[in-house]
Parts: sequence; structure tokens; C-alpha cells
Amino acid sequence: MDTKIFKWMLCASLLLSIAVLSGCERIPDAGMTEDMVTPPDTETLKVGVIRPHPLYFSFGEGAELALAEINQTGGVLGMPVEFVYREELTEDVVQSATELIEDEKVVAILGPLFSSHAVKVGPIATIPVLLGATGANVTETGDFLFLVASSNALQAKLMAQFAVNELGAKSAAMIWQNEDVYSMGFVEAFEANFLEFTLTKAASEANLQATIEDLVQQSEEGGIVAKEIYEKGDTNFDAQLMAIKDANPDVLFLASFPPENPLIMKQARDIGIEAVFIGSDGMDDPLMFEVLEDNTPLENTYYCTNFDPDNAAFISAYETIFENPANGIAAGGYDAMKILAIAIEAAGSTDPIAIRDAIAAITDYEGATAISGFDENRHPVKSVGVFQISDGQVKAYTTGTAFEISGPE
Repeated sequence: MDTKIFKWMLCASLLLSIAVLSGCERIPDAGMTEDMVTPPDTETLKVGVIRPHPLYFSFGEGAELALAEINQTGGVLGMPVEFVYREELTEDVVQSATELIEDEKVVAILGPLFSSHAVKVGPIATIPVLLGATGANVTETGDFLFLVASSNALQAKLMAQFAVNELGAKSAAMIWQNEDVYSMGFVEAFEANFLEFTLTKAASEANLQATIEDLVQQSEEGGIVAKEIYEKGDTNFDAQLMAIKDANPDVLFLASFPPENPLIMKQARDIGIEAVFIGSDGMDDPLMFEVLEDNTPLENTYYCTNFDPDNAAFISAYETIFENPANGIAAGGYDAMKILAIAIEAAGSTDPIAIRDAIAAITDYEGATAISGFDENRHPVKSVGVFQISDGQVKAYTTGTAFEISGPE
């Protein structure tokens, strides 16, 4: 028997048995290979996928897992679903979205992953777009855009709270990619929340006896002590890191992506920066571990992502088929496709407005992650948790219970 077909069959068995044992809503079986999910002589429902590569490729894999499960159980509205792919390239993202909408006649688009790309797609989108991107302001650019993962604003709030209350940080430095929508939104939200949490903690420790002026003075002695930017593709960060070293922060917040993140972290350690590294879901990608020959500089780094480490059904299915560790990006791709299928069935139609309204009305979704519903900004109401790089592995950070926060923002 072909190895890949065997894996799909094993995956189906795992999903069914876990769902029965847990008593939770069953995730449909995934008993087909990618080549088998669309019978050639059957009318199909086409869905566009704008996927990046090699960064965050797991979004597409998560969507493919959901696609196989959906088609194995009869498709959507009685039709098998077919993916039409476009690669996520900065210079072509608008053209790709236009081709999918106008030429391929897809009913919806999954992706793109980068907020700087999503804001370009928003104004031209006339069909639902379920994003891998997490920029809080992205959905303002188009009425058909939905976030599936928690926004960068919620993530920034969590990491500021974590830095102050869990790590005891009083000062922070930030470094991010210049003119990147995701990164800029993240650092703005992180700075505001870090100041708020440091003031609140100072007031609590002072038993509310300190004046506002005293608290402001304390925050000025800490707070955000350095802000540095770099250009995409940079490999040398000496100037930025020397400024950060002089500021001597307790934590260094990286609102950016690999391959730059690991290089920044190594160079920071090389010049003696001892700050704890914290980051965003931009770190949630295997490429973080493929840039350096020695990943020691990544040890005890903390970042946030949308991932449920206790979801055995999704993790087993994904890792059995793709032979890569499941992560929050893969979960986002899976949930995007599953939510779309639920919405189309609920609408009983492929009309884009009907699908959009059905997505907005979804509540109590349980898939790779849990979504209570969508707010007025078309952001998911869900939790995001802190993860730690320890012994070369990514682990959920726990202090008895997972350190997480819930909400749209």
C-alpha cells in the first residue's frame, strides 16, 4: 500500500477514535490523499488559497487536512471542494487575488498570511477572505475580510502582561521590520500595554500610596527604553543591538519573522545582551530552527500563538500526514477551511454576502482551536497562549495552568 494513502487512513482512524473517546464534536475522517480529494468528473466548489513559501507553509497544510476531511464526508452542498493555489508574493498579491476572484470564480479565499499583503487584498475583495494574517486593522480595508487567529493587538496585550507580571520586567526594548503592517501594529500595542501594566503593578506594590507623578517617574525609569527597526533581508544588526545593549532592557521584544529573528537573537547574545527574548506569532514557524547552526541563542525565548497543545485529534492527524510538528499557523489554515465550509452549508448558497454573513454568525466553533464567535470587526473571540523554546523544542508555557488571554482585543 502506498505510504501516503496509509497515513491518510491512519489519520482517519485516529480522528474518529479520539473524537469518540473525548465526547467532543467529531472531526470528519481524512481518508484521501491530495490527489484523490477532487473526482475529475464531478462539479466542484473552488476555493482560492494564497499561500507563502517557505515561511509559514503549514497554513496551506492545515487547510489541506481540512479539505480532505470535508471531501471524505461528502463535500460542501453536495459538491467536493477544490483548491486553486497562488503563491504569496508581495509584488503579485493583488493580481493573484484578482485572478482567483474574476478568472477562477472561487467562492472564497484562504490567506494571505502577511498583514502587509492582506491590506492590499481588502479593497478588491468581493468574496469572503479568511486570513492567516493577524493585523488588528486589516479588516478595516474590506468588508469581506475575517481574521481566524487572534489579532496582533490581543497578542501584544498578552506579551506585555506576561513580561511585567510573569517575568518581572520593568523595562523593554523593541526591534521590528520597517514598514511592515503587522510589526508596526504589534509594537504600538505592546508599548501601550507595557506602560499600563507597569503602572498598575507599581501602584499595587506601592499599596496605592504613590501619587500619579511618582508612578510616572517610576515608569520613565523603566518602560520602553529602546526602539529599533531593520529592513527586510538585513543580516547585520550591530547598530540597532548596540543601542539596545546601552539601554540594558529586561526584555527584548521582537515583532518580526525568521530568518531575521534568529540572526538578531544570536548577534544580541554575541555582544552580551542578557535581556529575555519575547516575541509574537511571527516566531511560530519551523524556519526559526533552521537559520542558525547552533540554536542555543533561542533558548528560553517566549512567544504567543493560537494553538491548543491539548487538541490530540488535530495534532495526531496533522503530524501523521505531514511529518512536521503542528503549530498555530497550521491550526489557522485548518480552521479557516472548516469555518468556510460550515458557513456555506449554513447559508445554503455560494452567494458571497450570504457566506460572509454566515461566517459572522458562527458561534461555539470547535476545530483545531476554539472560537466563541466573531466581533463587529470580524475578529475571532478566542484565546491566545504563551509558548516557550526550551531544550530546542516548543512547549506551552505553564505555571500550573497555561498563561493565556481571551477576547477579540
